[in-house]
Amino acid sequence: MLGKSIVIDGVGGQGVRVIGSTMASLLTVMGYEVTLLFDYDSSVRGGMSEAFLKYDREPISNFVIECADVVMRLADRGPVHLSADYVIADIGLTKPGETGEEIPFLQLGVDLFGRDLFGNMIALGRLLCVCDVDFTDKHLREALPKKYIDENIAAIKYGYGLDQDSIKAIVPAQAASRLHNYELNVKTRHQEADEKRQDPGKRARRWVVERSHSWFNRFRKLLVSFEKTEASYTALLALAAALICWRQTTSIYG
Repeated sequence: MLGKSIVIDGVGGQGVRVIGSTMASLLTVMGYEVTLLFDYDSSVRGGMSEAFLKYDREPISNFVIECADVVMRLADRGPVHLSADYVIADIGLTKPGETGEEIPFLQLGVDLFGRDLFGNMIALGRLLCVCDVDFTDKHLREALPKKYIDENIAAIKYGYGLDQDSIKAIVPAQAASRLHNYELNVKTRHQEADEKRQDPGKRARRWVVERSHSWFNRFRKLLVSFEKTEASYTALLALAAALICWRQTTSIYG
């Protein structure tokens, strides 16, 4: 297998260093020559964090990456001049003209393994798959820390086993947008935080959804569903929506 150059783009606290260090350790265990550089802001969380990784069977003479084989984009903070042959990104972070995929890694970590930190290992597994790194359980156990080792191995294998069909099943909205040539404009919390810092008076649109969920959750009949049919539960939702609208109308117009 030929060597590759990889850039992991994110912000502090997203696991950029964890993914980069773990992949470097694994490749070293497998006998590769590896270089790994980190670039980050002084902020512990929320600041730019980048990992630049190269590996090959031969000694690496130049560790600078101008054109990466693969970029993993957990946030859009990386160098604007950097180009990539393939992009693995969180939802809404691929750019027009790029070849790649979007996967909600942290959400998968919560849904499948109970904690968002395992989303980093799912991302690592997908990165290893795209780079055609063929590892064994022995390699993983030598490279990974002992804490949560079985869960981490399971998460890596899950990410490694993803294919385009399973990715589309995980993110149906992404598949639909590509089918109809729609462009998704879903902002991450980090992007909203950046806009808030630039314009303190700006309010995130996310609160509209969260507020509405809170209103519906006040109806105890909806909070835990004991309905036997979908139609009866849908009817209760419609009744709750009507009551919410009526209450808002009376509060506005008296």
